[in-house]
Amino acid sequence: MPWRGITIRELSTELEGDIDVQGLLGLDDSVPVGYREIRIKLHVKADCTDAALDDLIAYAQQHSPVCNTICRPVPVVVERATR
Repeated sequence: MPWRGITIRELSTELEGDIDVQGLLGLDDSVPVGYREIRIKLHVKADCTDAALDDLIAYAQQHSPVCNTICRPVPVVVERATR
């Protein structure tokens, strides 16, 4: 189904990130537990120009609930369920 007049023929993603396992494993309290950076590489085959594809990817990034949640501070509530 075309979107914005663009038909996407293939789409796959590659994700990489940098994390210091000293924080993850509790070996060094000064090291953050989470990722320092996450990189998403999109492999896209579509019937449009590179410029149109770049615009589409920028739009998708701005409107992605996952990207939005990761890119801004979001309160997280953790609680034990009562019986």
